[in-house]
Amino acid sequence: MGFGQGMVVPTLPELATAFGVPAGLAAQAVTAQLAGRTAFLLPAGFIVDRFGRKHAMVIGPILVVVGALVTILTPWFGGVLVGQALTGAGDSLWGFGREVAAVDQIRPEQRARVMSAFFGLWSVGIAFGPVVGGLLTSQLGFRVVFVVYGIVALVVLALALIVADNRGRRPPLRVPPGLARLGDVDPYYRTTFVVLLFSTFSAMLRTSTVHSMLPIYVVTYLGYTTAEVGYVFGIVGLVTLLMIGPAGYISDHVGRKAATVPAAALAGVSFLGYFFARDLLELSLASVVLGISAGLATGSMTTFTYDIIPEEGRGRFQALRRSVGEIGAFSGPLLGAVVASAYQPGAAFLVFAPLHLASALLLAFVARESLATRTARPRSV
Repeated sequence: MGFGQGMVVPTLPELATAFGVPAGLAAQAVTAQLAGRTAFLLPAGFIVDRFGRKHAMVIGPILVVVGALVTILTPWFGGVLVGQALTGAGDSLWGFGREVAAVDQIRPEQRARVMSAFFGLWSVGIAFGPVVGGLLTSQLGFRVVFVVYGIVALVVLALALIVADNRGRRPPLRVPPGLARLGDVDPYYRTTFVVLLFSTFSAMLRTSTVHSMLPIYVVTYLGYTTAEVGYVFGIVGLVTLLMIGPAGYISDHVGRKAATVPAAALAGVSFLGYFFARDLLELSLASVVLGISAGLATGSMTTFTYDIIPEEGRGRFQALRRSVGEIGAFSGPLLGAVVASAYQPGAAFLVFAPLHLASALLLAFVARESLATRTARPRSV
């Protein structure tokens, strides 16, 4: 699913041309996808706890297929936005179901390594997808990309149908409606949870900004092709892949903060690098830094959160954290488009860089380490 989602990124300049809309408006295809994803997060948290992980993992790919079909067949740009909202909703349901299903099956002391590999492979798909998407768009047109995306979703659906739901043999959880409450978190970690909410917001704003603004910046401002956009994203994917093993080891053996702090700091550095880049070499160097950041971040915030939230509220608390994160993801393309209209697309990276540096400082000096203390001190009742 990550690979299919990543293929869409290089289509943004082509969407602007095909439908006769400004480049900034074309980038809102990413915003529409994020809006659909955000709207379904809280219901997904309830569904995976109350009805089982498999329900979310089956319904999600179906929505993605429907969204891809709408995008392929629509003659107007508004239809693209509707189709992408549906794919976002489907990705939210599937992604949340598979995340909690994975956590159900791993021991806490292995959590970071497994989650790093799990999210790392998904992130690599997101990063390498543009390589294929850029080639398909330049050679065959953007609609072929969504055909392939729909096929990928059908494969994921087939796999979800044959996977057993390990919650199926247990009694359904009595999950109350509504959001998780901060008061349910151990008082020792409440401030840490708030910091993680802010850091998740910043991290997901980073991802959506890169996916929506970098193609526009590289093609319309720096003058490169969609295939070269795919090359830039491919570097991010390769470095992210190489960081999967080290990131999990660092988080499990050194500490959760040892992974999350440099991930946030390097994100800010990479954004500054993109703003000042003027050729492919400089873009490539910034992409290497972003890949290291993304590799360290993959699963680390999720692992940190699972360490400090109550087990009985696992679905609702992660839904709350991801919802805050999706607000950041939703804000990235919107605010980036405003900055791009006022100046140029690359300016969005300069504007957002301080946010990531602030996240790094909060994680370093305000958040409490969970790896060293989770077994050393009793949990508050």
